[in-house]
Amino acid sequence: MLRVFEAFVGYGSQSIALRNLGIEHEVVAISEIDKYAIKAYEAIHGPTLNLGDICKINPIDIPEHDLFTYSFPCQDLSVAGKQAGLGKGTRSGLLYECEKIIEHCRPKYLLLENVKNLVGKKFKPHFDEWLQYLEGLGYTNYWKVLNAKDYGVPQNRERVFVVSILGEHNPYEFPKPIPLDRCIKDALEDEVDEKYYLSNEYVDRFKQSIKKDKYPFGKAYSVIGTTVDNEEQKGTNSRGWVYDPNGCISTLSATDYKQPKQIAEINQLGMLDIKGNEQVRRVYGANGISPTLNTMQGGNRQPKILENKNDLFRIRKLTPRECFRLMGMRDDDIDKIQAAGISNTQQYKMAGNSIVVDVLEAIFKNLFMEG
Repeated sequence: MLRVFEAFVGYGSQSIALRNLGIEHEVVAISEIDKYAIKAYEAIHGPTLNLGDICKINPIDIPEHDLFTYSFPCQDLSVAGKQAGLGKGTRSGLLYECEKIIEHCRPKYLLLENVKNLVGKKFKPHFDEWLQYLEGLGYTNYWKVLNAKDYGVPQNRERVFVVSILGEHNPYEFPKPIPLDRCIKDALEDEVDEKYYLSNEYVDRFKQSIKKDKYPFGKAYSVIGTTVDNEEQKGTNSRGWVYDPNGCISTLSATDYKQPKQIAEINQLGMLDIKGNEQVRRVYGANGISPTLNTMQGGNRQPKILENKNDLFRIRKLTPRECFRLMGMRDDDIDKIQAAGISNTQQYKMAGNSIVVDVLEAIFKNLFMEG
């Protein structure tokens, strides 16, 4: 029986992955302070010992465990955040609150997850220092940046993972990528409430923005990942992009409030800029992948899709269920969260804050089921 302590747990993606793999385990405790995340966790997993604020935890109170997961807050590391770093007083600095737990409990396995920028130029020295600290305690560290699109989920979400193993063990190898055979469209609901649809004025503005001589509306969507020539909208900022559901969405993240991701349901590949409005920019082609999903500012900037049905073009927001699906969540688990009466705003937030289940499954399979 694998005993697990999950810090910064959210709705428990790690436990969901272990369950999906059929790995016999027991979550001995969690650490979470967000009341909505706690409600979602208990809706899926049932009542669980919650030790609360990690800053106030006495490690003596933590039951013995084999696996400690610590996906600490990324707000001060994300390229979309203030990049305040890992110093004291920052949310990302909560990483160092894990020291007392690791030193006292000495779990066999540790799993760290965070944004790719943790191993970028600015923060790599801090990352290396953390690995050296763990090595000093007897851990061997294995780390790699993994992208959700390489593990069966149509979302371009890069995250760094660190597997640390105490004492003697067989060397760990991260899972190899697999071909992606899904697209955004596979995550969409068949029927969507009218409240998710945007005004006709929004659609008209979208249509008028397209350069008809080069990209006739509804026909020539052929290049994924490049922008239409548009002096007003040059650059890489993905704020307000519209994507095709047959593609792959970009990363769902926790703090990228200025980059609402949008989806466009069209029959061809491609991406088009929308002129004159920062909140409405790009359309992605049908066979690509989703941009990174973020917390969507509590739902005000959630992804949008352009539906083309019988030549009627309408733009709508992604629903919370669709965002959860793009995080690898099963519908029965989503049902439990939504039955708990959690608002759409909080559902969007917790989806963007979480870890893609399929990536965790691949990691745990290699760690606990291979060899």
